[in-house]
Amino acid sequence: MYHKLRAADEWIFARMAEMHHPVLDRIMVLFTYAGTGGLIWWAAFVIPLLIARQFRTSIIMTTALGINYVLGEILIKKKVGRDRPSTRISDEEMKISKPKDHSFPSGHSASSFCSFTVIALNCPLWMAIPAFLLACTIAFSRMYLRVHYFTDVLGGMVLGILDGTLVTLFFRLALFRQP
Repeated sequence: MYHKLRAADEWIFARMAEMHHPVLDRIMVLFTYAGTGGLIWWAAFVIPLLIARQFRTSIIMTTALGINYVLGEILIKKKVGRDRPSTRISDEEMKISKPKDHSFPSGHSASSFCSFTVIALNCPLWMAIPAFLLACTIAFSRMYLRVHYFTDVLGGMVLGILDGTLVTLFFRLALFRQP
């Protein structure tokens, strides 16, 4: 199984290099920067939810993103210690600065799917659909820019979905007493 995942990583890595186009490069850089530190999730969802007095969802998302950061960036990434695919690429080929930390899991993907999950579980469908599309685009941008392998992104997605779900359930059952 491990060898098949590595083969998939390598195949997708090679395809990403073939897809590059100047316009798509700029779009993917924009999405990847928007996903840095969960910035887009704060700007597009948390702040508007606070303004709309949806404090519960804002608290859930803030807590989930905090836990997600600790789990993904501090615990898992340091423990796994996987090199990024960008270490194999020249600086001239890179569309963004080479990240200095480890690769697994993708923090952009984890925070994006964590935020999407909280939105999907706590907000109307009309908010969840664009959140899902945004999360997918940010995750894709990390592979497109060749700073993450497919399995890094997949691992981030799983971590984010689990984290967003568990934090939402905790708040519903333990703090807000809602089914």
